[in-house]
Amino acid sequence: MNKITHLLLIALFAAGLYSCTGQKENEEEKIRKGWTLVWEDDFDESLDANAWSKTAKGKQHMNRYMSQHDGLYLVQEGNLVLRAVENSAPNDTMPYLTAGITREGVKMNMISRIEVRARMNPAMGATHYFSLLPADRARNITIDFMERYGVDEFVYQSVSSEYTTTEGMPDNPPSSALVGVNPNLYQIYSVEKYPDSVVFFVNDIRTKKYPRILTDMPGQFPFDDQDFDLFLGIRLNKDTDPAGLPADLLIDWVRVYEPAPVVPPVE
Repeated sequence: MNKITHLLLIALFAAGLYSCTGQKENEEEKIRKGWTLVWEDDFDESLDANAWSKTAKGKQHMNRYMSQHDGLYLVQEGNLVLRAVENSAPNDTMPYLTAGITREGVKMNMISRIEVRARMNPAMGATHYFSLLPADRARNITIDFMERYGVDEFVYQSVSSEYTTTEGMPDNPPSSALVGVNPNLYQIYSVEKYPDSVVFFVNDIRTKKYPRILTDMPGQFPFDDQDFDLFLGIRLNKDTDPAGLPADLLIDWVRVYEPAPVVPPVE
C-alpha cells in the first residue's frame, strides 16, 4: 500500500470511526443480517478453561515470553485483561512475562466472521495482536486482523503467506492496510474469510479485501485450505524498556459467526 493510501485511511478513520464505550451490548445488537452467531464469550466471570487455552511458551517471537501465571489473566469489569510485565521472580532468567489465549478459530472451506471488541494500554516494545494461524502450525501463514505496535495511534490488518514472504509479493495484491483508529479506546476488529478473499473491518467499516488471484506462483491464497486457530495476546521485543510496563489488552468480547441459512420463499 502506498503512502497516499495510508494517509487517506488515517484521515477516513480519524474523521469517521466512532469510539465505543465500555458498556455491554444488548441481545438485539448481536444480531447481524446474513449471519448466525455460532459462539461468543463475554468474559463476565472468568476465563473458560474448557474453551480457551493459555498460549504456550515457545521459540517464536509471539510466544517467547508467554507465561501461564494467573496474575497475567484477570477478569475485571466484564473484560478479560491480558498483561505483559517485567519478570520479578527470583531465579527466573526470563526478563518478561506475557499473556495470550487461543482456541479454535475458523474451519477450512467454510465462510466465517470473527469479531473482537477491545482496547489497549500500550507500551514501547509491546505488540498487541488478534491473529489466525494454521491449526497444524506447519507453514508461515497468518491472518492478522489487528496488530498494534508500541504506542502507535493506528493498527495494521494483514495477511502473510509463502507468496507474500518467500516469493516476495506483498504488494500484488497489497497484503496489508494501516488503519487510523485510536486503539486506546474500545473498537471492534473483525475479519471475514471466504473461498476467494479475506476481508477486514473496524467498527463495521470495511478497511481491506485481500483476494485470490490467478498466478503461477505458489501459496498466494492458502487461507481457505486449512483450519485456523484464533490467538489473542501481547508480545514483547527483547529490548523492551521494563520501565514502560505493564502493557494491557482489555478484551470485552469475542464473537464468531457463520452465514445464516437461506430460507426459501413461501410459494
